[in-house]
Amino acid sequence: MKKLVILLIFVISLIGCGGSKQIPDWIDDSHHHLENYKKNYLSGKERIAELQFNKAVDEIKKSGNLEILGRAYLTKYAVHIAVLETFDEREYLKIDTLEPVLQNRIFYNFLKGSFDKVDESLLPKQYNGVLKVLRKGKYEDAAHEISKMEDPLSKLIAAGLFIQKNTYDEGILKIAIDTASQNAWKKALLAYLEKLLLFYETKKETEKAANIAQRIQLMKN
Repeated sequence: MKKLVILLIFVISLIGCGGSKQIPDWIDDSHHHLENYKKNYLSGKERIAELQFNKAVDEIKKSGNLEILGRAYLTKYAVHIAVLETFDEREYLKIDTLEPVLQNRIFYNFLKGSFDKVDESLLPKQYNGVLKVLRKGKYEDAAHEISKMEDPLSKLIAAGLFIQKNTYDEGILKIAIDTASQNAWKKALLAYLEKLLLFYETKKETEKAANIAQRIQLMKN
């Protein structure tokens, strides 16, 4: 049978498992904790999320597998991008120095916005379309490319990267808001609503800005 076992950032890779061969407990447990980390952080439960992430790291460290440990930290960084936050990459860079893994480094470069250092053949396929747009440095086709993505977290990561580069429009923000809303990811939702509020204020669209401000206030009360 096949089982979801190893996270490559937020994407679970399938590995073969035949007959009675068992998936190691540390893989199951770390996967479970990382999934909980993502859900809790995106929902705004940062303290619980950090506990879950630390549990995942502890499980991975039992194996001494630095490749998967690097992926765990990149998962964390990707979630921060999804909620429009910066990240401290020092832990990943320590791992990368000890055991460089090209696929991990490619995703790290992607998250850092170093798109010229990204080999799209080693990037998760769902990002190929947005990578091409990001390399152009324009957002005209961005909303369309993001809307085609199936994974909701991937959509937010893509939106976060466009905002990080200050190449975004109303369409990108609305896709991110709808995605966060559908998944009840309150922290992410508020982050994109506040960005949309600033967008409308900058454009002097006072009525739209007022409506978004009221929505934000209702969510916070």
